[in-house]
Formats: sequence, structure tokens, C-alpha cells
Amino acid sequence: MESQSIGTRIKQRRNELGLKQLQIKELTGISSGNLSDIENGKKLPSTPALLALSDTLDCSIDWILKGESHNNENSFLSDERERELLKGFRQLDQDDQDELMGLLALKLRKVKRDGEKMATLSNSDDGEVSDKLA
Repeated sequence: MESQSIGTRIKQRRNELGLKQLQIKELTGISSGNLSDIENGKKLPSTPALLALSDTLDCSIDWILKGESHNNENSFLSDERERELLKGFRQLDQDDQDELMGLLALKLRKVKRDGEKMATLSNSDDGEVSDKLA
């Protein structure tokens, strides 16, 4: 079986994430023309381009260059819902991403408040038990 080229792997990963060439340009600074040349095997990516593509495409440089070790350090995204969330987030424009981050902050504050309420209730229950035992 013939191995894929660097450009083919980059294009495949970009498509898996639902990213357009214009979005890659916005996220990495790599022009659409250069990305097209890389994806079509006319050029090899520079070192800065490899670093940017690795981050943006959430894959290792080894995978881009050799087809090995597909997952980057972000392999902690083992849950399909987490991967879908990240994929969708990357497809949004900056304003929508900021809006989602605000919603996340709101939800996390609620979880923290609820946790503090439970801790307070738990501590008061412990006090009642110790009072009854005394």
C-alpha cells in the first residue's frame, strides 16, 4: 500500500475537522495559495508552517511528515463529544467563539456555586450529627 503524501495528510485532517482553506489561513497565517500548493504536493511546508498546522489541525508533526502518531498532546480528547465540541468550536468565527466562552464561564460559575452550597449543607449536616451524638 502506497503511503500518503504530506499534502494529502494535511488536506485529509483539515477536512476531518471541517476547516476550509480560508480558515486555515486565518488560524495559521499560511496563505490559501501556499496551502493549496502544499496539499497538492507542489511545495513542502516550512518549519513555522508545520508548527502552525500541527497546532491548528491538532495532530503531531510526525504524523504530518511521516503519517505516524496521528494524535497530538491533545489526545486527552478521548470522548467523541469533546472532539465534536472542539471541531464545532473551530468552525465558528471569533465573535461566536467568544460568546461560547462566556456561556462556559457562566456554567462553570453555576457549578462552583452549586458545589459550595452542597459543601455548606454537608458541613451543617455533620454538625447536627455531632450535636446529636454529644
